Amino acid sequence: MRKKVKFGNKIIGDSERIPFIAEIGVNHLGKIETALELVRSAIRAGSDYLKFQTYMAENRYDKNNPKYKEFTSLLKEWQLSRDEEIEMWNLAKDLKAEVFTSVYEPKSIEFAEKMETIGYKIAAFEMKNKPLLKEVIKTKKPIIISCGMTNLNEINDLVDFLDDNNANYILLHVVSSYPLEEKHSYLSKINLLKNKFNCPIGHSDHTAGTLIPPLAVAAGAQIIEKHFTTNPKYRLSDNFFSVTEEQVKKIKLDLEWSYQATYSPSFEKSDPEKYMRDFKKIKS
Repeated sequence: MRKKVKFGNKIIGDSERIPFIAEIGVNHLGKIETALELVRSAIRAGSDYLKFQTYMAENRYDKNNPKYKEFTSLLKEWQLSRDEEIEMWNLAKDLKAEVFTSVYEPKSIEFAEKMETIGYKIAAFEMKNKPLLKEVIKTKKPIIISCGMTNLNEINDLVDFLDDNNANYILLHVVSSYPLEEKHSYLSKINLLKNKFNCPIGHSDHTAGTLIPPLAVAAGAQIIEKHFTTNPKYRLSDNFFSVTEEQVKKIKLDLEWSYQATYSPSFEKSDPEKYMRDFKKIKS
């Protein structure tokens, strides 16, 4: 029997309903008023989880990365103060949201623990960062890990490391392109991951619009993540390919439809073949 993972108040795994993660990330562009409205809007939309990003800009990227200066400068501009982050977390919790965050170094973990995060996200860029993974595992909380820019050998090494350290984890299929063309979603890899690894498998979708999430569920995804915005006209950060409140409402309906069509939970009770069973020939 495949493993399931309790993430917050929900169970993720085979035959379970498909939850939706609203990735708020840095779409607030460093403005606390925007951050608070993103939280309110994502909750109104019916998001099952909100995901933040907790970081210190200068520590987020490897200094040997040729893009370090450019992206560190942007992230500094978009970084909320710790007091503003606390305000954002507290609003989400006051509104009964289930909240977790992506972390990039130990101080981020310390802060997330103080804010009572329900779990952790490890970005694809960090999935081979063993010191970071070790610190997250020490919290004993469930971990969602994006598997972009990887091959099966790398994912296998990751899973061996997680199992050796008794981690409770979910893997996300993701193509690390921002935005991603729909034709490059490679959804068949979801089933490949399910067949190879004994853990829940989800999908983090970077395409624009709402087409891919229900298709991902049909392909085997058990949790869906998409970037969220209140203004897709913003060209900075991930806003321009993120989904809005109204789009999330549609995605939630689509996920329920896809869940029903994929798992057919009332199949046995409804017995849709009952009438035709009289025509079944049995000969030997």
